[in-house]
Amino acid sequence: MANSADKIKINGAKLETPFAIRQVESHLIFGPFSRHFPLAYLAFAIAILSLIAGFFATGKAIGQYIGSILDKLIFLFVPLLLVRMTYRQQAIVGWIAVKFTLGIVAFMMVTIGATVSFQRGQTDAWPNLFLGLIWIPGIEFIPKITPHQRYVTLARIILSIPCIYFGVKSGNWHW
Repeated sequence: MANSADKIKINGAKLETPFAIRQVESHLIFGPFSRHFPLAYLAFAIAILSLIAGFFATGKAIGQYIGSILDKLIFLFVPLLLVRMTYRQQAIVGWIAVKFTLGIVAFMMVTIGATVSFQRGQTDAWPNLFLGLIWIPGIEFIPKITPHQRYVTLARIILSIPCIYFGVKSGNWHW
């Protein structure tokens, strides 16, 4: 009978397809994670820091903040599951999560953000559109580009700088 740690590792092994390995190993960020550092530790540190930063950023009383923390505790549970996987499996899970999230955010930025901004005549319409189009996942899945996707990521970062600048300059983007 396999214990839960072995089950997690076995289920994580199902993610290690040649496609996923090729995508993660050639990635700018997740490639080094898959070879040298467990992503679970980084996820755990980010979860702890977000809880601490949330405490200092709110104007709530400590009791009220502790009561609102319960929904954020799921982010402490995920690294505990990841730590039982191999480095490569952790990197694949992180890569899938980031691609999925960036895909949704970029699609929403193009369809909702740019459309609403164009309809209202706001000056951040073009930065919304271009930033969304830059970050929609797609080009890195072409087999000839996959080995060079770290350069695609660098190009996306460089192209994002003027979009972010003009979006902030428009006055409609706020932190």
